[in-house]
Amino acid sequence: MFTLAAELRHTMDQLESALAALCHALRQQAGSAPVAAVYALPDTPTGKEHDPVETITIEQQLSGQPALDAALAAFGRWHISPGCSAKASFRLPGFVLLPAVSRAVIAPLVEDVNSLKQAFRALVQQLDDKDKKFTLVHDTFPGLITLQVYRQLTLLPYPASRLGFTWANKQIIQKVDKAKLVEQLMQSRQSPPPLVDAQTWLQCIDREIYDVKRLPAHTELRLRRPVKTHPMVNVRWSEPLTPRQQQFKAHLPLILCQDELPAITPLCHYPPASTRKRRSARIGGEPLIPRLHIYPYEP
Repeated sequence: MFTLAAELRHTMDQLESALAALCHALRQQAGSAPVAAVYALPDTPTGKEHDPVETITIEQQLSGQPALDAALAAFGRWHISPGCSAKASFRLPGFVLLPAVSRAVIAPLVEDVNSLKQAFRALVQQLDDKDKKFTLVHDTFPGLITLQVYRQLTLLPYPASRLGFTWANKQIIQKVDKAKLVEQLMQSRQSPPPLVDAQTWLQCIDREIYDVKRLPAHTELRLRRPVKTHPMVNVRWSEPLTPRQQQFKAHLPLILCQDELPAITPLCHYPPASTRKRRSARIGGEPLIPRLHIYPYEP
């Protein structure tokens, strides 16, 4: 019977083989004059991963054969680079364009790679302890960054008329239903976090429930959680689909199988020179429930 470490090695061998087959097919389908572009971002030095992100400079924009080479290398970049933080993952926004007829060849290969990535993650998740997961992965694969292994490759499902590369907002803001929040808090009463006394936890939760229930009826709630600035791409479909436009994470180059090159809005330095003005949201300065990033909102 295989140990979990042996299963991980076997799955990794399969994943590396599937990725090699995909990269070979991508080179073949791209031909001698590949159409591709990538935007090289600076690496995060060790110890700098928690520093506030004020600026991000596009170090280099590659196109053609150098871009294809960089994209294929990025698909298999799963280990720590010298001098780089293991807590800040590598990203390479961009795209690789292939002829429409390539989809029949490429789609099943992308599916194989993504399925094996999911299988690898499922094996790691069999351990419910964070420290045990870390020990298992890094004893088996020294220097491996699991997030970079887990990332799914994106083959766009339809022809695109435009790719607009941009930067994600620094915050996630979502509407919160009061009744559902109270229900969520009630369910958490019996699950104190590690190192927290059960009675102290109950008092904390009961106070949070009281604070939610005593709010005026007109006061809404919002989750406002900070996220690390990261590249995204807005994709507008050529066909009249609903929704006509979708947003994808741009951690790795997108794969497109279509005959027409979409209009491209390249990724620029962060912050952009101009930003769209938005209506200021009246979200209170002090959080109602700090640990959940819940704020009062006056509509």
